[in-house]
Amino acid sequence: MYLKSISLINFKNYPETTLSFSNHVNCFTGNNGEGKTNILDAIHYLSFCKSFFNPIDSQNILHLAPFFLIQGVFETNEQVDEVYCGQKRNHKKQFKRNKKEYQRLADHIGLFPLVMISPADSELITEGSESRRKFIDSVISQFDKAYLENLISYNKIISQRNALLKHFGHSGSFDRTSLEIWDMQLIEYGTRVFETRKQFINEFIPIFKNITS
Repeated sequence: MYLKSISLINFKNYPETTLSFSNHVNCFTGNNGEGKTNILDAIHYLSFCKSFFNPIDSQNILHLAPFFLIQGVFETNEQVDEVYCGQKRNHKKQFKRNKKEYQRLADHIGLFPLVMISPADSELITEGSESRRKFIDSVISQFDKAYLENLISYNKIISQRNALLKHFGHSGSFDRTSLEIWDMQLIEYGTRVFETRKQFINEFIPIFKNITS
């Protein structure tokens, strides 16, 4: 699988550009601030439906422009896929593959695997465990759909549980039954996420040791 071409309109510092790629190694060269990293971020959009650097899609629109478009063409074993991402200001993001819009962006994750390497990767060593969990999540989610679904459910449950706790604080009330319902779901999905992460680490350690030895 490789990315044959990418087209950008009003994405970050690119009013309009189209690039074609080799099916081997491709390199971007240029001075600082010319947009090399922005091209990599656009490629990240095509695989993960979002920016690697800025989770607020509207902030990736070129200054004063009404929208941005990213279009890429992938080739996998002679099969060609067109991926489209469009974001208008104050509108919902559109994401399509072969002109068919996704109802759930999670369905796209893993179709075009990608690993992003940046200077920020040093945070995997210098920062706390959250950075490492996010890195592991991004890797596992690309090849394990069940894990991705469990992770999405887990995060939704945490959000709902936190909202309930805030409601208790604001209202001065407490409902143990409601809290226990969320706790049971949190344990269920949290255990699934933990076990998959644990299995991934156990499989990864021998590979890491082999490379570093």
